[in-house]
Amino acid sequence: MKWLNKFTDQDFWRIGLIREHPLDVIINGLNAYDIHWFNFTDKDFEADPFVFTLNNKNYIAYEIFDYSHGNGKIECVDFDGKRYNFFESVNEIVGHKSFPFIFEEENELYSIIETSDLNEMSLYKFNGIKFEKVKTLLSDGKYIDSCIKKVNGVFYLFTSTSDEPFKQQLFFSDALLGNYQLHPCSPIASEKDFGRNGGPIINRDNNYYRVCQNCAITYGGSLKIMHITTLSKTIYIEEFFKDVMPIVPFSDGIHTLSYWGNITVIDSKNILSKYNNIYRKIKYLVMVKLRKEIPFFSK
Repeated sequence: MKWLNKFTDQDFWRIGLIREHPLDVIINGLNAYDIHWFNFTDKDFEADPFVFTLNNKNYIAYEIFDYSHGNGKIECVDFDGKRYNFFESVNEIVGHKSFPFIFEEENELYSIIETSDLNEMSLYKFNGIKFEKVKTLLSDGKYIDSCIKKVNGVFYLFTSTSDEPFKQQLFFSDALLGNYQLHPCSPIASEKDFGRNGGPIINRDNNYYRVCQNCAITYGGSLKIMHITTLSKTIYIEEFFKDVMPIVPFSDGIHTLSYWGNITVIDSKNILSKYNNIYRKIKYLVMVKLRKEIPFFSK
């Protein structure tokens, strides 16, 4: 009956908030904290959360997805659930959008959004109203789950592709806008349990940690944290640090952990089984094939 489960089973993702630094969360485990779980919509996925602060107000950007709507898009809300159209420009482009990695550089907000079906990785900058594309960083690749970390004045770009999701590639550049060169140690990982990114690079006291999806048993089953012990233009070394396991009420998986200051957000899932998913999944495949999308919200 495994073939039937493929059509009836679905992931149901939701976002959790923890008001602690992510390294403490990783060390102590999720059970040590009173997690606030959001339920912003009735859609299948509220996943890939990235928290950020703008004008002293906290926001969460995340992937919203539902089989009945076609491709996933980027949604942005404050902690009260109020919606903001910060990602309107990128969402208007037909295709799947996810993993809205957000970071700050020289007091400006930037984002790298997964747009793998466009066969490129682009950098977006917040102009005070919304994120607008400023530069294509890499082309000729279906890049997914990408993030940048500036260390000692060098920008390190971590990414993989939908064709080889567990082959973690590393690039570097002396400038944010590039040009990005392939690191001599790349690929830095190629295993299902730590080859794919699950969040930004974590930094505390000049110690750096890479958040990885552990998909060895199931997609987004848990997180594996790798401690980056050496990072330069010529050398990259990392070692296992800690596992992060999902907990109730969403105990079937976790595949994103991100932060801003001392605020950490995660996503976790339950696996649901519904016979009407057979119809919903077929509808989704047809919509993607026809490049048809149904908006998640009315304007």
